[in-house]
Amino acid sequence: MKQKHSHYRVQLPVRISEQPLPVEPVELNIESLSFDGQGVAHYQGKAAFIANALPGEQVLARLTEEKTKFYSGHTDTILTADSHRIEPACPHYQQCGGCDLQHLDNERQLELKQAQVLDQLERLGQSKPANIIAPLAANSWNYRRSARIGINQLSNDEPIIGFRRRGSHLLTQIDSCAVMDKRVSDIFSKVRYALTDTGDIKHITQLDVDLGDEGGYLSLRLKKELNDEHLEIFNHLAKHYGLSLQLQLIGTDHYATPAQLASYTLNQQELQFRPDDFIQVNAEINQQMVDKACQLLELKPEDNVLELFCGLGNFSLPLAQSGASVTGIEGNLTMVQQAELNARNNGLENCRFYCANLAEKLTGLQWFKGSYNKVLLDPPRSGAAALIPQITKKRPELVLYISCNPGSLARDSKLLKEEGYKLQDFLVMDMFPQTHHIESMALFVRGKKKSQKKKLFSGKGISR
Repeated sequence: MKQKHSHYRVQLPVRISEQPLPVEPVELNIESLSFDGQGVAHYQGKAAFIANALPGEQVLARLTEEKTKFYSGHTDTILTADSHRIEPACPHYQQCGGCDLQHLDNERQLELKQAQVLDQLERLGQSKPANIIAPLAANSWNYRRSARIGINQLSNDEPIIGFRRRGSHLLTQIDSCAVMDKRVSDIFSKVRYALTDTGDIKHITQLDVDLGDEGGYLSLRLKKELNDEHLEIFNHLAKHYGLSLQLQLIGTDHYATPAQLASYTLNQQELQFRPDDFIQVNAEINQQMVDKACQLLELKPEDNVLELFCGLGNFSLPLAQSGASVTGIEGNLTMVQQAELNARNNGLENCRFYCANLAEKLTGLQWFKGSYNKVLLDPPRSGAAALIPQITKKRPELVLYISCNPGSLARDSKLLKEEGYKLQDFLVMDMFPQTHHIESMALFVRGKKKSQKKKLFSGKGISR
């Protein structure tokens, strides 16, 4: 007799549908400020990140999205305003994603940024600075000398010239920008007016503005060559602003090297740069930052300084001006060449520059075999975790870390602490007023590296 087989239907767990977001705004108490400039509250056991809300405020917020661990939303009504809240100065503030803290006075912006980094350093980096230096500050408006401006065209052929909208890849139409250098703050409306009724412009993807002390570059990224009319328009615009027009077809490596390079001055030294080169956007803060770096490193002629991520020599040349020997390392070959040219043009024979991939091991590289008693790090947002163990093996007296990411700084501070370095001095720098971005500087001083505890009994080497 054949045995009957029982067929069981697997009972899947019933999926409970997510509760819909509240239709009406919800009342929230804002507890703190997130690293992207949003107010942080809690709703139904989850964090809620609310745009245009400040710590200490009570708001009615409209929740727009729910994730597994948090909500997102924006302020609908401010019930109780923070005393530092101000009216944004820019008419495009509500739409443009360029600035996100114009509703907070600048002094309070810096206080909160400093507190944010110190909190990260203590919680994640297990480090507390022995000395907190007053923030570096300058003009909080019309400070930006470098910007990338988007260009597109609406369905009715109207040109749209501006920055990305908040939380979107789409552009918002800009007439003028309150944080751009006054020399070019109206370039948006000028470009839009010049391109109106000139046909298809969708092959013009972006316009970069990079200013020196005088002059600079107006650089276009293109899908195809400009026609004669558009070329004439941009030549006229470049002449109007006293800039050199640069054109780059997408897919080619670089802009052509201009006949005359733009430049800016640091401590009576002239630093030239090309259209592709990175420059600090805030000239006043850059000067203060470089001065503070030289001061904290206490430079002497007998010092050997290693600078990693040196760029075109923004720190290297002022460091070398003190008489110290400086070795600068950068991953971009054209910027290394520019740094060498800048050193030569300023008569500095005590700096050398090398191109190297700083994400790889440095062992075996000739320049890394040298002896360095002071190190300056100015890494990208990802930080310098892979470099810390390699650098600290050389046991430099001082490590000065310039950071644009509090999270990376906190992580790398912990690594430096584990290698026996103490966080001596810390300060924030107002490189990006009106935005949530934070630039900071931390000086680490060599101490004694904690030795590994030896096992009292290993069980090895015993014979019976």
